[in-house]
Amino acid sequence: MKNKLLMLCLVLSIVLAACGSKEEKQTTDKVDDSQGVLLDEKGNPKDTIQVNKDTEKAVKEAIEKNRKSLNDGDVEAYIKTIDTDSKQLDVKEEEKVLKDTLKSYKFDKKISNIKFLEQKKDQVVVFYNVETTAHPKNGSKDEKKTFNEVVTLVKKDGTYKFSKMAQAAI
Repeated sequence: MKNKLLMLCLVLSIVLAACGSKEEKQTTDKVDDSQGVLLDEKGNPKDTIQVNKDTEKAVKEAIEKNRKSLNDGDVEAYIKTIDTDSKQLDVKEEEKVLKDTLKSYKFDKKISNIKFLEQKKDQVVVFYNVETTAHPKNGSKDEKKTFNEVVTLVKKDGTYKFSKMAQAAI
């Protein structure tokens, strides 16, 4: 069972950050090589930016496609949301882990509180809250996990794709 939980975490994102107590200020691991993300006492990022409406819409659509494909168990659609040139996310490994995990679980992933942290030419860094429930297909008790996620998306052929993911439990 612990191996399945580990697989669940890998599917949702690569775990790069540890969690602190609620009384402590929390930070995620590096968003890039030089900058961490400082969170306030409520777990929201302190420094956010505004992006134009087209970028906001396109990024939110990419996040929604990734979320919906996981919930639907659509491995092919999920893999299409990942940048094949990512240095962090291995598309073949993600596909293998997801296929293996979906044999045992169905997911209900919800995303809220999307905040933009950084924007460069064809790249955005986004923070959001995630609530995921894993429903074991063997009838065991559901497993719920809540965490913050910081993701880097890159624009390729007019579509944003996931390039980096960092997770911190709350």
